[in-house]
Amino acid sequence: MKDEILRVAQEVLTEDEVNEIIKGKFTKAVSDACNDAFRWGDVKDAIKEKIKGVMVPYIESRDFSKFLPKLDTVLSEIVNSTALVENKEILENFKELMIEDEKVKVIKTSELFEKWCDYVSKNVSTNGLEVQVDDCPTYEYVNCTMEVEEEEGRSWSSYRHANIVFECEHDEDMNFIIPISIWKDGKEEKWDINYRDCVELSSLRYLNDFQIFLVKLARNYTKIIIDDHSADDDIQPKEEPEASWS
Repeated sequence: MKDEILRVAQEVLTEDEVNEIIKGKFTKAVSDACNDAFRWGDVKDAIKEKIKGVMVPYIESRDFSKFLPKLDTVLSEIVNSTALVENKEILENFKELMIEDEKVKVIKTSELFEKWCDYVSKNVSTNGLEVQVDDCPTYEYVNCTMEVEEEEGRSWSSYRHANIVFECEHDEDMNFIIPISIWKDGKEEKWDINYRDCVELSSLRYLNDFQIFLVKLARNYTKIIIDDHSADDDIQPKEEPEASWS
């Protein structure tokens, strides 16, 4: 039987064909061994460390600020060319989040209140507001307040926690709560912003101007100084009443 198998093999396969088969199998064995070595183990770890050693210093040394104007131009072109309102809102918000303003290191609660009041004046609902007619028709003022409410907390906790509460009596959709915290033994009364609103792509079109402002502050690790624990102001809506010819 052994001789018969050998005879058949010699009839079917030439010496060159046998060599090609052996060569192919050997090549595949070497390839598989290399793939395994590069997929895990010492070889992969060594290569990874070498790449990190070269790439990390290179990336850290690069100045990416010159790419921001290009990003602004590209996104503006996309915004202006799309017909879908939702897409425009997503792209506008994305552009606002990606393009860095001058970083604010410290902000006062009075400044936050002023920023929020400006947001209210532009976005507050005018439904139910009376129209005042002097030199030109305007909507009546809406009352806006701010309160810094410190939580009682636990005696064993290393942090103090508080909330900055913004409220508009006329329109609850304008209301905001900003959680803040501070290290109990800190020498300076500078609070951290704990505002971490969702910034996934699917939620970008729901972010408003004030939320984007807060996300940027939190991302830049801006500190808060409580110069006012409370504030109260009457804000005039920027929306103008429609002219009535009756």
